Amino acid sequence: MNAKFSLLVSMMLLCVSATPVLAQQVPPAPSHSVKLDEKGVMRWSDSNDEVALFGVNYCLPSACDYRAAGYVHADRKKLIDVDLAHLARMGMDGLRLSFWGDFENSDADGNLIANDHLDLMDYLVFRAHERGLSILLSPIVAHSSQWPDLMREKAGGFAERFEKSVLGTDPKAIAAQANYLRQLMRHVNPYTGVAIKDEPAIQFIELINEPWQHSKDVEGSVAYINALADAVRESNCDKLLFFNLSQDWAMARPINLSQVHGYTFGWYPTALVGGHTRKGNFLRSVDRYDEMRSEDLANHPRVVYEFDAADTMTPYLYPAMARTFRSGGVQFAAMFSYDMLDTAPYNLGWQTHYFNLVYTPKKAMSAVIACEAMRRLPRFETYGTYPANTHFGDFRVSYEDDLAELVTRDTYLNAGETNTAAPDAAQLKQVAGCGSSPVVKYAGTGCYFFDKISGGLWRLEVYPDSVPLSDPFEPMSVDKVVTRIIERERPMTIALPDLGAAFVVRPVAPAKSPAVNAQDGTFAARPGVYLLSKSGPIDLSVLPKTVGRVGLDEFHAPSPQDVPRSVELLGPATETVAGEPIHVRVRVADRTDPDKVTLWLRRLGERQFRAHEMKLARAYEYECSVAGKDLKEGRYEYCVGVASGAGVETFPGRSKSQPGDWNFNDTSLWTISALPATIPLRLLEPERDFKSVSITRAGGPTSTLTLGSSPRTSALRISRLVKGKWAPEDSTAALYVGDRIRLRAGHMDKAVGIRVRGRANAPDVPLIVTLVEQDGTSWSATLRLGERWGDIELRLKDFKPARGVMLPQAFPNLSEYWIEPAEGRGQESDSPRLETVENLQFSIRTDSAGKPPTDVVIDIEDLEMTFE
Repeated sequence: MNAKFSLLVSMMLLCVSATPVLAQQVPPAPSHSVKLDEKGVMRWSDSNDEVALFGVNYCLPSACDYRAAGYVHADRKKLIDVDLAHLARMGMDGLRLSFWGDFENSDADGNLIANDHLDLMDYLVFRAHERGLSILLSPIVAHSSQWPDLMREKAGGFAERFEKSVLGTDPKAIAAQANYLRQLMRHVNPYTGVAIKDEPAIQFIELINEPWQHSKDVEGSVAYINALADAVRESNCDKLLFFNLSQDWAMARPINLSQVHGYTFGWYPTALVGGHTRKGNFLRSVDRYDEMRSEDLANHPRVVYEFDAADTMTPYLYPAMARTFRSGGVQFAAMFSYDMLDTAPYNLGWQTHYFNLVYTPKKAMSAVIACEAMRRLPRFETYGTYPANTHFGDFRVSYEDDLAELVTRDTYLNAGETNTAAPDAAQLKQVAGCGSSPVVKYAGTGCYFFDKISGGLWRLEVYPDSVPLSDPFEPMSVDKVVTRIIERERPMTIALPDLGAAFVVRPVAPAKSPAVNAQDGTFAARPGVYLLSKSGPIDLSVLPKTVGRVGLDEFHAPSPQDVPRSVELLGPATETVAGEPIHVRVRVADRTDPDKVTLWLRRLGERQFRAHEMKLARAYEYECSVAGKDLKEGRYEYCVGVASGAGVETFPGRSKSQPGDWNFNDTSLWTISALPATIPLRLLEPERDFKSVSITRAGGPTSTLTLGSSPRTSALRISRLVKGKWAPEDSTAALYVGDRIRLRAGHMDKAVGIRVRGRANAPDVPLIVTLVEQDGTSWSATLRLGERWGDIELRLKDFKPARGVMLPQAFPNLSEYWIEPAEGRGQESDSPRLETVENLQFSIRTDSAGKPPTDVVIDIEDLEMTFE
């Protein structure tokens, strides 16, 4: 949460209104509480069942999320209502509330201040209880509430008076925290009439978020933890108390000696703040979290206060992470952070995170599946390592298919297109998905949910299409829509035996259209809620008012943005093999499908373009192939024209004239080079790549751009400057190259070597070059750089099985740093599978005598794969 982002605040604001179609009908709130058994397992007091909660962090009452809601003029309380309804719709039952009271709701001495932030916290707790959400409250955050947009202003709380590093050691700072906790616990929520200490929705309290740990001072650490715990207990609060362990593993002993009940963990296996969408297979990165299974933690409960697969949009990681949490004994996990509906079009909340039911539907359905994994997988069960653990229980995750799914006799959930058949469709009670399956064929891109009410009667909820417009992980702005919502009517075909092929479809929310009869299991679906009945007309008055934790007729959708038509190139890359066909794909985002989409392509220097008709492949995506005979060696330029009705073909965001016209804007064209298959494949382009390089964090290298061997070339500079006597045994920089490798996928049998042009700041500096495959199997060879620019070629036959490095590096710094070869790989008879290589790594390591490397600076101007 303390990562550095940027936020452009503008007074010229776009406003997306999230309004409920019908009045909310919220089911009765649960009243059970949590207890701890003799083995340190959290159980529900009324049923004695094990607690297993999954949800999100929700930060609207405080800090940058509070301000972001203001930037789009949102009614914050209505936004809470809508967002919590969506969390309930996804089946989430956990919520972590980080409350920046140490900055925004207190004075310098820790006295509680009543203001809008506190009021919104109260309201959130009230509504969360109605929705059946169990809260982990973190009342002291210790990271500035002013980040990132108001860092020059002071918030006024006691956290402004004391540095984070002294919160656990300065008696005055400890007294302020204790004073604040006592007053907060005794504060009476005006919406419930109950003091915070007794709120039934708040089940757990994490005393402080990500504290500055002083693990070497065991006695002092215990005293600090107990001072905070005592402050809570003085209000007669009996909630379970937790303290952070993952900031410093050596804190296990002080925590065990203190009065708190358990530990909190954070996990960001894909690191934070990449500044772009990360690519590649990260399933190896979420195999394990061994620290959770330490014997030092026995008989203590574990919760994950924050986690995310940051800077990714993949659907397979959340269920895999839930699997690892359960293997570590975790009973509560909360993703950081849920994007509020009104700010989600711009990803205004937190740049490196992006998650919302409507705007990131595939990830949302992934979280729906992860919720079920949390409930269904037993604690401490292990499932091996990747790729053997892609099937666990009734769950499956797939990098190759970009898919996660849960398929049982009564439940069918899919995040992504799948061909997996239901074991017995007649027994299904819950169906939900994003993408088509054998149970539901649907061309839209939004989520859909089916809930069985009784035999032959189902409730269906359909969300609008979500269409990406730009990379959501780039620096954000309220003026830049990164995801667009489009309401479309699309055919939906349902294969549920108890409905049959000719069921009645009654719109419920909005209830503007008459009932229709499905034909062959198909009807036209628009965003909203429907009742599907096999037996004919439906009398709503005899039906339950709620289904699960949402109202029968409850539906919340945003107003679509007024955004002009856009065309985004999805492929190919900037080069191809001459004489081989290319596959061109574009995304055309508009409220209606165009009548015609045309690819216009010409060889550089020629006047005439050749037209290629593009066909609709899936929602908003058009594609066509260009024959190899039309791609002789040379450079080509191309664009895409879109026409609707009798209108003139247009080129969104590009020239207004037509291809071939004398004034056609050539500078707006995409380009691609058709090259011989034997020409070296450039794997590193410093000017393009230096911002995408991942590096070892602690004591590791830095990467910058510098001049190359001439003033007209650039080089990637990797610096490893050893500070003091301490140094890690390894410093590695990594770059994703999977897209480039695929450019020559059919010619990898002709690859012979890796050529590097570089230099170092000393003579004879060893540099390890490693190729990492999709499954993590790695192959390394060592070259030696001198002080002058030179070209060095490594033969591929010299690359040997080796340990790769797990980059980007997880936060916090876990022990899973090295990547061993996948099971069954790396044997003497094995060899690199070059077509599956995804990462290129450069490493500076201890020498054979175990001596840490000295200060090293390496410049790499070029790195390419050579072919025979």
